[in-house]
Amino acid sequence: MTDNIEGLVTSISINQVLVAVLEEYGKLTVPTLRFLDAGATEKELVIDYDEEGPSFTFSLRDKIEQQ
Repeated sequence: MTDNIEGLVTSISINQVLVAVLEEYGKLTVPTLRFLDAGATEKELVIDYDEEGPSFTFSLRDKIEQQ
């Protein structure tokens, strides 16, 4: 089962994440400057899977942490 989940996680697109988040929460408002600065940040998307939920958790981490 873990291999199937790892394959699924690696195949998730940012569009799928955004659609799932908006379906869950309805609407998100992001200040223009945060949106424009998002491409310049040193952050990356982290996707974790909880088998007990089952659910996915989306978070951000600094790219520097991984090095």
